[in-house]
Parts: sequence; C-alpha cells; structure tokens
Amino acid sequence: MGIEDPGWGRIIIVMLFIAILLGFLYFSKNKGKNLFSHLSGSEFLKLDGTIALSNISKASLVSAQNQKFLIVHGRGQSPSVILLNSKDAKNAIETNKSDVGA
Repeated sequence: MGIEDPGWGRIIIVMLFIAILLGFLYFSKNKGKNLFSHLSGSEFLKLDGTIALSNISKASLVSAQNQKFLIVHGRGQSPSVILLNSKDAKNAIETNKSDVGA
C-alpha cells in the first residue's frame, strides 16, 4: 500500500501543461490587448473618447455604422445611451479635445 511513485510520464505531462498555461498567460498579457482590434479592424464599433464626470461616472462617445452615441456609465449604474446627430457629435468631440488641451 503506501505512497506510489507517480512515474516520470505523469510529471512531464503536468510540467508541460503548466508551461502551456504560462505561455498562454504571457501571450494574453503582451499581445492580447490588440488582438481583437486587429481581427475586427475597428470598422464597426469605434470609441471616439471618454471623459470622467465624477469618481464613479464616465461619458463615452461611440461610433457605430455612421451613427454616434453618447453613453453615460459608471459603477452600480445602468448606462444611458443617447443617439446624437452628426452636428451634436462633432461639437462633443471638439469640446472633449479642447478640455484635454486646457
């Protein structure tokens, strides 16, 4: 009865599995950030800008299929989505750029 020797085969399989997991972790941390943006080409959905309204709330300007949306979101809040006219979207982008430069 006692403790049985697991054998070198099982040890090698476990070490190989851990190496594969570490390789996947390395790949996802370094190259995973831009993986989906390169695959989609960012043609359908584009984030134009985000500004902080308070500690927990943010406003984002998003483009999708030639339409612009203003999304107000935050922790513990349901997001509010507003469809913008092209004139409103240009004003929002220009205001955001001038606020960042100031």
